[in-house]
Amino acid sequence: MTEEDANVVAGRRQLRRLETFLDVAYAVLFVDFIMYLPHTEDMGWEDLPYGLLSLLIDNSVDLLRLIIAVGLTLISWNLTHKLLGPLDRTNPRHTLLALLQLIFVCLFLFFAIADPELASLSSPVGQCLSLALSGFIGIAGWSYARKNGLTRAGLSETDKDEVLRSAIIEPMTALLNTGFAFVGPGAWTAGWFGIPIVLVSARKRVEQRRQRATVGGR
Repeated sequence: MTEEDANVVAGRRQLRRLETFLDVAYAVLFVDFIMYLPHTEDMGWEDLPYGLLSLLIDNSVDLLRLIIAVGLTLISWNLTHKLLGPLDRTNPRHTLLALLQLIFVCLFLFFAIADPELASLSSPVGQCLSLALSGFIGIAGWSYARKNGLTRAGLSETDKDEVLRSAIIEPMTALLNTGFAFVGPGAWTAGWFGIPIVLVSARKRVEQRRQRATVGGR
Protein backbone atom coordinates (compact mmCIF):
# COMPACT_ATOMS: atom_id res chain seq x y z
CA MET A 1 0.00 0.00 0.00
CA THR A 2 1.39 3.37 -1.01
CA GLU A 3 1.46 6.39 1.30
CA GLU A 4 -1.33 8.00 -0.71
CA ASP A 5 -3.55 4.93 -0.31
CA ALA A 6 -2.81 4.87 3.41
CA ASN A 7 -3.87 8.52 3.70
CA VAL A 8 -7.11 7.76 1.87
CA VAL A 9 -7.91 4.86 4.21
CA ALA A 10 -7.07 6.98 7.25
CA GLY A 11 -9.27 9.80 5.93
CA ARG A 12 -12.21 7.45 5.47
CA ARG A 13 -11.77 6.06 8.98
CA GLN A 14 -11.58 9.59 10.39
CA LEU A 15 -14.79 10.55 8.57
CA ARG A 16 -16.67 7.62 10.16
CA ARG A 17 -15.36 8.63 13.59
CA LEU A 18 -16.35 12.25 12.97
CA GLU A 19 -19.90 11.28 11.99
CA THR A 20 -20.23 9.08 15.07
CA PHE A 21 -18.95 11.82 17.36
CA LEU A 22 -21.34 14.39 15.90
CA ASP A 23 -24.30 12.02 16.30
CA VAL A 24 -23.44 11.47 19.96
CA ALA A 25 -22.99 15.22 20.51
CA TYR A 26 -26.40 16.00 19.02
CA ALA A 27 -27.96 13.25 21.14
CA VAL A 28 -26.57 14.98 24.24
CA LEU A 29 -28.06 18.29 23.06
CA PHE A 30 -31.49 16.67 22.74
CA VAL A 31 -31.21 15.31 26.28
CA ASP A 32 -30.41 18.81 27.52
CA PHE A 33 -33.60 20.11 25.88
CA ILE A 34 -35.70 17.41 27.55
CA MET A 35 -34.42 18.57 30.94
CA TYR A 36 -36.16 21.92 30.36
CA LEU A 37 -39.65 20.46 30.10
CA PRO A 38 -42.05 21.66 32.86
CA HIS A 39 -41.05 20.24 36.24
CA THR A 40 -43.41 17.69 37.79
CA GLU A 41 -41.48 16.49 40.83
CA ASP A 42 -43.48 18.49 43.40
CA MET A 43 -46.79 16.90 42.22
CA GLY A 44 -48.36 20.39 42.26
CA TRP A 45 -50.02 19.58 38.95
CA GLU A 46 -52.48 17.28 40.80
CA ASP A 47 -54.49 20.32 41.92
CA LEU A 48 -54.77 21.73 38.40
CA PRO A 49 -58.09 21.28 36.51
CA TYR A 50 -56.64 18.97 33.84
CA GLY A 51 -53.63 17.62 35.67
CA LEU A 52 -50.52 17.30 33.57
CA LEU A 53 -52.35 18.72 30.56
CA SER A 54 -52.95 21.95 32.49
CA LEU A 55 -49.24 22.08 33.26
CA LEU A 56 -48.48 21.93 29.54
CA ILE A 57 -51.13 24.56 28.74
CA ASP A 58 -49.80 26.94 31.41
CA ASN A 59 -46.33 26.63 29.89
CA SER A 60 -47.48 26.60 26.26
CA VAL A 61 -45.35 29.55 25.13
CA ASP A 62 -42.17 28.11 26.63
CA LEU A 63 -43.04 24.71 25.15
CA LEU A 64 -43.51 26.24 21.70
CA ARG A 65 -40.09 27.87 21.89
CA LEU A 66 -38.62 24.60 23.15
CA ILE A 67 -40.18 22.70 20.25
CA ILE A 68 -38.78 25.27 17.81
CA ALA A 69 -35.33 24.95 19.42
CA VAL A 70 -35.48 21.16 19.15
CA GLY A 71 -36.60 21.45 15.54
CA LEU A 72 -33.78 23.85 14.69
CA THR A 73 -31.26 21.53 16.33
CA LEU A 74 -32.66 18.64 14.31
CA ILE A 75 -32.34 20.75 11.15
CA SER A 76 -28.72 21.52 12.06
CA TRP A 77 -28.04 17.82 12.54
CA ASN A 78 -29.62 17.09 9.17
CA LEU A 79 -27.56 19.87 7.55
CA THR A 80 -24.39 18.40 9.02
CA HIS A 81 -25.10 14.99 7.47
CA LYS A 82 -26.23 16.61 4.23
CA LEU A 83 -22.74 18.10 3.94
CA LEU A 84 -20.88 15.02 5.20
CA GLY A 85 -22.86 12.41 3.26
CA PRO A 86 -21.31 13.14 -0.16
CA LEU A 87 -17.77 12.91 1.26
CA ASP A 88 -15.42 9.99 0.76
CA ARG A 89 -13.02 11.02 3.51
CA THR A 90 -11.92 13.93 5.68
CA ASN A 91 -8.69 15.51 6.83
CA PRO A 92 -7.67 17.49 9.93
CA ARG A 93 -8.63 20.89 8.50
CA HIS A 94 -12.06 19.74 7.34
CA THR A 95 -12.63 17.98 10.67
CA LEU A 96 -11.78 21.21 12.49
CA LEU A 97 -14.42 23.07 10.46
CA ALA A 98 -17.02 20.39 11.27
CA LEU A 99 -16.26 20.67 14.99
CA LEU A 100 -16.38 24.47 14.81
CA GLN A 101 -19.80 24.13 13.21
CA LEU A 102 -20.91 22.03 16.21
CA ILE A 103 -19.56 24.62 18.66
CA PHE A 104 -21.91 27.25 17.25
CA VAL A 105 -24.84 24.83 17.52
CA CYS A 106 -23.95 24.46 21.21
CA LEU A 107 -23.85 28.26 21.49
CA PHE A 108 -27.34 28.30 19.98
CA LEU A 109 -28.40 25.89 22.74
CA PHE A 110 -27.04 28.31 25.35
CA PHE A 111 -29.14 31.21 24.05
CA ALA A 112 -32.22 28.99 23.55
CA ILE A 113 -32.41 27.56 27.07
CA ALA A 114 -31.07 30.56 28.98
CA ASP A 115 -33.95 32.83 27.94
CA PRO A 116 -36.90 30.78 26.59
CA GLU A 117 -39.29 33.69 27.14
CA LEU A 118 -37.10 35.95 24.97
CA ALA A 119 -37.03 38.62 27.65
CA SER A 120 -33.75 39.93 26.26
CA LEU A 121 -33.06 40.77 22.62
CA SER A 122 -29.74 38.99 22.97
CA SER A 123 -31.51 35.60 23.03
CA PRO A 124 -33.24 35.60 19.60
CA VAL A 125 -30.36 37.49 17.98
CA GLY A 126 -27.84 35.10 19.52
CA GLN A 127 -29.81 32.06 18.38
CA CYS A 128 -30.06 33.35 14.80
CA LEU A 129 -26.42 34.35 14.49
CA SER A 130 -25.21 31.10 16.07
CA LEU A 131 -27.17 28.98 13.60
CA ALA A 132 -26.22 31.21 10.67
CA LEU A 133 -22.52 30.98 11.49
CA SER A 134 -22.81 27.24 12.06
CA GLY A 135 -24.43 26.76 8.67
CA PHE A 136 -21.99 28.97 6.78
CA ILE A 137 -19.04 27.22 8.43
CA GLY A 138 -20.54 23.90 7.32
CA ILE A 139 -20.80 25.24 3.77
CA ALA A 140 -17.20 26.43 3.97
CA GLY A 141 -16.23 22.91 5.04
CA TRP A 142 -18.08 21.44 2.07
CA SER A 143 -16.41 23.90 -0.33
CA TYR A 144 -13.02 23.02 1.13
CA ALA A 145 -13.73 19.28 0.80
CA ARG A 146 -14.87 19.74 -2.78
CA LYS A 147 -11.82 21.79 -3.71
CA ASN A 148 -9.41 19.31 -2.14
CA GLY A 149 -10.88 16.13 -3.61
CA LEU A 150 -12.49 14.73 -0.45
CA THR A 151 -15.85 14.04 -2.12
CA ARG A 152 -17.04 10.68 -3.44
CA ALA A 153 -15.77 9.82 -6.89
CA GLY A 154 -19.22 9.21 -8.38
CA LEU A 155 -20.48 12.74 -7.77
CA SER A 156 -20.89 14.93 -10.82
CA GLU A 157 -20.31 18.68 -10.74
CA THR A 158 -24.08 19.13 -10.97
CA ASP A 159 -24.56 16.95 -7.87
CA LYS A 160 -21.94 18.97 -6.01
CA ASP A 161 -23.64 22.23 -6.96
CA GLU A 162 -26.96 20.82 -5.75
CA VAL A 163 -25.48 20.02 -2.32
CA LEU A 164 -24.44 23.65 -1.99
CA ARG A 165 -27.79 25.02 -3.16
CA SER A 166 -29.76 22.78 -0.80
CA ALA A 167 -27.54 23.64 2.17
CA ILE A 168 -27.84 27.42 1.85
CA ILE A 169 -31.51 27.56 2.94
CA GLU A 170 -30.86 26.89 6.64
CA PRO A 171 -28.16 29.50 7.35
CA MET A 172 -29.89 32.10 5.17
CA THR A 173 -33.12 31.59 7.13
CA ALA A 174 -31.28 32.13 10.40
CA LEU A 175 -29.49 35.21 9.07
CA LEU A 176 -32.64 36.84 7.68
CA ASN A 177 -34.62 36.05 10.82
CA THR A 178 -32.15 38.11 12.84
CA GLY A 179 -34.00 41.19 11.59
CA PHE A 180 -37.34 39.88 12.86
CA ALA A 181 -35.82 39.57 16.34
CA PHE A 182 -35.84 43.37 16.50
CA VAL A 183 -39.56 43.44 15.64
CA GLY A 184 -40.68 41.19 18.47
CA PRO A 185 -40.83 37.59 19.76
CA GLY A 186 -43.96 36.81 17.74
CA ALA A 187 -42.47 37.98 14.45
CA TRP A 188 -39.23 36.16 15.25
CA THR A 189 -41.07 32.91 15.98
CA ALA A 190 -43.13 33.19 12.79
CA GLY A 191 -39.97 33.91 10.80
CA TRP A 192 -38.67 30.38 11.34
CA PHE A 193 -41.73 29.08 9.49
CA GLY A 194 -42.25 31.80 6.87
CA ILE A 195 -38.73 32.57 5.66
CA PRO A 196 -37.87 29.00 4.52
CA ILE A 197 -41.09 28.89 2.46
CA VAL A 198 -40.13 32.14 0.71
CA LEU A 199 -36.57 30.99 0.09
CA VAL A 200 -37.60 27.58 -1.26
CA SER A 201 -40.20 29.21 -3.54
CA ALA A 202 -37.64 31.71 -4.81
CA ARG A 203 -35.17 28.91 -5.44
CA LYS A 204 -37.73 26.94 -7.47
CA ARG A 205 -38.51 29.99 -9.60
CA VAL A 206 -34.82 30.59 -10.29
CA GLU A 207 -34.34 26.95 -11.27
CA GLN A 208 -37.34 27.04 -13.57
CA ARG A 209 -36.00 30.16 -15.29
CA ARG A 210 -32.60 28.53 -15.64
CA GLN A 211 -34.15 25.44 -17.19
CA ARG A 212 -36.21 27.53 -19.64
CA ALA A 213 -33.12 29.52 -20.57
CA THR A 214 -31.18 26.30 -21.15
CA VAL A 215 -33.93 24.84 -23.35
CA GLY A 216 -34.32 28.12 -25.25
CA GLY A 217 -30.60 28.31 -25.93
CA ARG A 218 -30.51 24.93 -27.66
